[in-house]
Amino acid sequence: MPILFFSVPRTASTAISQYLVAHLEGIQQGKKHSSYQQFLSSATSEERLYFTFAGVRHPMDSAVSEYLKKRHDHNGKFSRGHLKNGRPIHPEAMERYRYLQQKDVSFSDYFLKFHTKPYGLGFHEQTLRHMDHIIRYEHLDTDFERALSKVGITSGYPPLGRVNPTRKKATEYLAFYTPEAVERAREIFGFFMNQYGYHIP
Repeated sequence: MPILFFSVPRTASTAISQYLVAHLEGIQQGKKHSSYQQFLSSATSEERLYFTFAGVRHPMDSAVSEYLKKRHDHNGKFSRGHLKNGRPIHPEAMERYRYLQQKDVSFSDYFLKFHTKPYGLGFHEQTLRHMDHIIRYEHLDTDFERALSKVGITSGYPPLGRVNPTRKKATEYLAFYTPEAVERAREIFGFFMNQYGYHIP
């Protein structure tokens, strides 16, 4: 059965995309983080029956990753102001990057300043709701293998591996959060964590 992988930011989507191309004759179509709705706009009736999957990640962990990528100018993209394909970085992301370059603030201070509204993944939430299988970042290898096994791909392939990891990331994301930041996280991430069965501290 043909498969479709949808790339959600900070969920090891680069590693999965590259693996599918390298080992399973995958072909990248559309932009890197295209949504399921964008796919439907041009999909044939046959393509709509393909097996679909995407990744999700604990939002408190994802927020730490976002902070570290901007603080350390991950892959130089923020100092360039655009991605490798030339697409400009969103103005809000650039604002946060410049703030971190001008002020030496902790993650919790940064988090309390910029994370004030209920959490959402925008159009990626629509994508996740339509997937046949969800890969949890926290169980990446196991969930990825399970996704492939659902379409009959069970052996003979190398392990997934890691691509594009966040620089200097601590093993435990909770170490970055002060008690005040944890309370804010409960307020803005609570619904999402409950929806996907993530631990709410």
